[in-house]
Amino acid sequence: MPCRVMGRPGTSGSPVSKMAGAAFKRILFLILTWSTQGSITAQPNPNPDPTLDASIVNELSAQHFPGAVTVIVKDDRIVWMQGYGLADIANAIPVTDTTNFILASVSKLFTGTAAMQLIENDVIDLDDDVDDFLPWPVHVPGFPNDPITFRQLMTHSSSIQDDYGTMGTYYGYPDPTMTLADCMQRYFSPTGADFDPADNFIATQPGSVFEYSNMATALNGYLVEHASGMGFDPYCQTHIFEDLCMERTYWHIADHDTTGIARPYRWSGGNYIPYAHYGFADYPDGQLRSNARDLANFMIAYLNGGTFGTNTILTPASIDQMWTPQIPGIEDSQGLNWYKEVLFHSNGSAWVWGHNGGSEGASADLYLDPENGIGVCVLANGEGDSLPICDALYDHALNLTASDGITPECLDTGIGTHEHASGNKRWVRTIDVMGRETGIRQNTPLMKVFSDGSVERVLILE
Repeated sequence: MPCRVMGRPGTSGSPVSKMAGAAFKRILFLILTWSTQGSITAQPNPNPDPTLDASIVNELSAQHFPGAVTVIVKDDRIVWMQGYGLADIANAIPVTDTTNFILASVSKLFTGTAAMQLIENDVIDLDDDVDDFLPWPVHVPGFPNDPITFRQLMTHSSSIQDDYGTMGTYYGYPDPTMTLADCMQRYFSPTGADFDPADNFIATQPGSVFEYSNMATALNGYLVEHASGMGFDPYCQTHIFEDLCMERTYWHIADHDTTGIARPYRWSGGNYIPYAHYGFADYPDGQLRSNARDLANFMIAYLNGGTFGTNTILTPASIDQMWTPQIPGIEDSQGLNWYKEVLFHSNGSAWVWGHNGGSEGASADLYLDPENGIGVCVLANGEGDSLPICDALYDHALNLTASDGITPECLDTGIGTHEHASGNKRWVRTIDVMGRETGIRQNTPLMKVFSDGSVERVLILE
């Protein structure tokens, strides 16, 4: 699948290394041994396998990945978790299971999760016209009477097109300086500074063709922000990350220690060239940063029908809907943000649900097999294809049992089994000051009513 790749952000420094072939493999092996035997990785790999390690190291070398982390879950356990190589070459910082990587388009799974929560709570509907939730209209030029819907945004069938030239101006280092709201207004509003009917849309009726679109997902994130009355970043923190004990996962670098983030690199002329840490104003389509431990929790929740410990982020019915082809005849493999991919193993192949991601100095893959209760994920700080590593991990997972694994740390300590606002407490409706049920509106005092009877006052100013 395509993913977010655009004009290169500014590089940082000069070439830092020249390692190739056997020499690079030896360095990866030494770092692997250090991580396994020392104290760098707090949780040891529950099922180490030298043969699989060797296969992964060979692939990292072939793809010119300076570092990577791999994780496998089975049912509700982590059955494999291993880091390789360097998160930061200049400072010789190895990759561990808590090293954060930018997820690129794997981030879209979280944006889709947030939108699906609002659908569950009847705040929005998959087939609602997004205009009903925006402060300005958005239409495909030439099709003014054909609405763009949430389903179309989540299936890349909205006829929204990525103008990479414009999107390149939305970058910031390390975080964007433009807000998501301003970015969306500039790109989609007919009066926006970056509005271009020819470059921002394709000339087809919405819902009729598949056109992978980062900006459609960014718009979906903004719609979550507008419909919920919360900023998209804090919404995800409260309603997803906290429930899943994803304590080191975040959309923006601000207030976080960058020494725990893998430096992105590109390979050029036999050298690894570092990029500056970056972000972009349309961040819901690809800016999330996370790590093996946190993503293991996310995969376990989805495999368990939306539940992690005693916290629930989605119902099984919602997950089933996300994992159902939505636009057959247009793109048969496309669900709601998730899509079907083939992974190969020793005895053949299997269809799985997931997403890949590729951005400047980053590669990410996350796939789930609900039938066998398997999840695999690879994060790397280089530009290449990590799907062959996913094949190897999946093949290994088929031969493991959940009893061979370890319970995620926060469930072991009880952190993830508490009841808090974004878990068992669910937003059920919105009322005005007269007690009448209503939708989210600007410049109007409102109250959110939750499933436990509590009420939260809301005022969204235009």
